[in-house]
Amino acid sequence: MARRKAGNGEPTQRFLTVAGDLTRTGVKTGEMGVAAAQTIGYRTAMMAAAMNNPIDLANPEFVRMGSEKVEAMVEATHAVAKGIGEMQQAWMTLMQGQLQAAMVMVTGLGQCRNPVDLMELQRRTVTETVEAGIHAALYMVESATALTQAGMTPAYRTVRANARRLAKQHG
Repeated sequence: MARRKAGNGEPTQRFLTVAGDLTRTGVKTGEMGVAAAQTIGYRTAMMAAAMNNPIDLANPEFVRMGSEKVEAMVEATHAVAKGIGEMQQAWMTLMQGQLQAAMVMVTGLGQCRNPVDLMELQRRTVTETVEAGIHAALYMVESATALTQAGMTPAYRTVRANARRLAKQHG
């Protein structure tokens, strides 16, 4: 789900990738808002016109309004359910990295023979802790971004398709 192809790759590049993904998500949100407004406008006009003739209320578009929302929600729920597992894995990675660094520190204390060894152990522990934290936090952000996109994609696709279809029918 998350684009964690970089693994423990360059944090700056991974962060820029996430920023790009979030930017695209923001743009899609805006596009959804415009498409939803168009769809609501078309459907409101159709409903107002159907009030004059009750037979027009049998228009398949009125049934579609409910069923498409349910379908998009089910699809989004499945995508989010898959993403939750990855999010949990990211959380465990964060905790595990910190725990491993602490264990290295504790076991290394027994091997220190002089103050220089202790300083080297502290340097190594801090470096590993910070690096593990950075990579795990990026994994968490990547997972959250992918989760957001997965949950939003079905609604985005449906809203945009509705706006295009109704514009073609009425415009």
